[in-house]
Amino acid sequence: MMPLQMSDQARLAALAVNRAGRSALRFALTSSLSRWMSGVPAAYHLLILPHDLRTGDPSFAVELYDGYFGLAGATAPIGSESPFRVIPPTVPWQKELYGFGWLRHLHAAEDQIAREKARKLTLDWIAFAGSAPPLGHDREITARRVIALLSHAAFLLDGAEPDFYDAVMRVLSRDLHELTVIYGDGSGVPKLRALTAILLAGLCIAEHETYLTSYLPAFSAELDRQILEDGGHITRDPGELIELLLELLPLKQCFVARQLDPPEKLFSALKRMQAMVRFLRLGDGSLARFNGMGPTYLDQVSAVLAYDDLGATFPDLHAPNSNYARLAAGQVVVIADAGAPPPLHLSARAHAGCGAFEMSVGTEPLIANCGAPQDETGDWYVVSRSTAAHSTLSIDDLSSSRLIKAQESSAGRELFWLSGPRAVHHEIIENEASIGVRIGHDGYRERFGMNHRRQIALHKSGNEFAGHDQLLPVNQTATEANARFSIRFHLHPRVAAQLSRNTNAVTLTLPSGATWRMVAEGADLNIEESIFFADPICLRRSLQIVLKGPCSAATSVHWKFEKVAVQQKPVIQGARRLV
Repeated sequence: MMPLQMSDQARLAALAVNRAGRSALRFALTSSLSRWMSGVPAAYHLLILPHDLRTGDPSFAVELYDGYFGLAGATAPIGSESPFRVIPPTVPWQKELYGFGWLRHLHAAEDQIAREKARKLTLDWIAFAGSAPPLGHDREITARRVIALLSHAAFLLDGAEPDFYDAVMRVLSRDLHELTVIYGDGSGVPKLRALTAILLAGLCIAEHETYLTSYLPAFSAELDRQILEDGGHITRDPGELIELLLELLPLKQCFVARQLDPPEKLFSALKRMQAMVRFLRLGDGSLARFNGMGPTYLDQVSAVLAYDDLGATFPDLHAPNSNYARLAAGQVVVIADAGAPPPLHLSARAHAGCGAFEMSVGTEPLIANCGAPQDETGDWYVVSRSTAAHSTLSIDDLSSSRLIKAQESSAGRELFWLSGPRAVHHEIIENEASIGVRIGHDGYRERFGMNHRRQIALHKSGNEFAGHDQLLPVNQTATEANARFSIRFHLHPRVAAQLSRNTNAVTLTLPSGATWRMVAEGADLNIEESIFFADPICLRRSLQIVLKGPCSAATSVHWKFEKVAVQQKPVIQGARRLV
């Protein structure tokens, strides 16, 4: 185990050194002198504007008039103060503030008072930007700010005084120059978002067409690198697909508006991504909560799928590159995680949920994972990444992957990379009666000398879903004597559960009144409290079914969910009335 840990630490040290070097170079290249010497064109005239697919909330303006500034699920009482001068309630709130997420909400209010408020906030940022913390000039935040300014420029600038117009254009020019310098720092979604912002500027701002020729090759290469062949994102986070589609779709429309052919790689990636979004949707429209996926905003999902002109189709059972499996029959949809975590440097949001699944019946979720909370700086965020927060097996409540503390922090939070399992395999199984998947991983091999294997199968009637969990010892002496396993099935907060101790079974009732029964053999069954992190408003209490027992070479647990037939009420025929 020691060589493995040293290898991980060496990779993390190299990442930290590279980032430190890039930070020093960035400071030099983003200075005012650098902008002057490089001859970067100044933005002065906008030709077209991209469409913001995110929904604005006009009630934000009303709250702002009353002295409250609410973003990302948190509210700060600012009174007459500038929000840039108050203590941020949460980091997500701060990100939305610096990324100009408030601009679309004020635009949605569509009145002159909201327009004046937006201009005042923009001037506040211009005055504050020089003393803003590093988060305010973070690559991803800067890209969001540029995209927001371009998308809502008509609302912000129409009828504005020349001095205000010029000030906004100077800010836009400065942010764009910074992005051209720092877009290549690291990898992942922030890099692709920065390149998207640069290309949007090349399409929307007069005399900035050179951005297209200079950065289109890098954009296309990054798109190829991040969007897998099956349409999934390289981080395996379903939420990243929505975030990227919300910006890539307007980019494609801007190419069309300028009468330019969008890059073929962009067309292809959009089609694959939209298909993957459909693949990862449960019956209620939410995306499966794996690897950093938090709340699903259905308006955003609807928006990106509304642009699916061709009705992209997705694989029936298996996403071979993203390594997710989808079983659907009758009214039931089951989505399972059948893959290893993403590469170490992209795993800052990844979860230890190998083998976990989620299940919906009709439009109602039944089995869920806990999901990711919106605030990534709190203790709950680390908990949400554990195996115990997923509907799968864990040993001694330890995770199948190891969290490794990074040597740097990001946006006010400590970073933890996810390492392991090293060997993950899966196999799709289909016969006349059912469809299923077999998943195995070695996440507990080093600590407990055991591998976990899970097989799940959905009957084609949609009325029965069964599973089999096994622990297979690596050798005869490897099993730790006192270790115990727990197999968790986290219930959605709206599902009621009643335990029947005589039959080792649980009756589950959905809000519609539909009833399912869960039975198990080979373990002790109980109902315990759980918590659902992936709610857009607040953390919610929920329940979980837990199967427990000692780890041994004979560990073999069978379980099954079956639909309970609705019993017809007996019809009592009365005497026929005589007339």
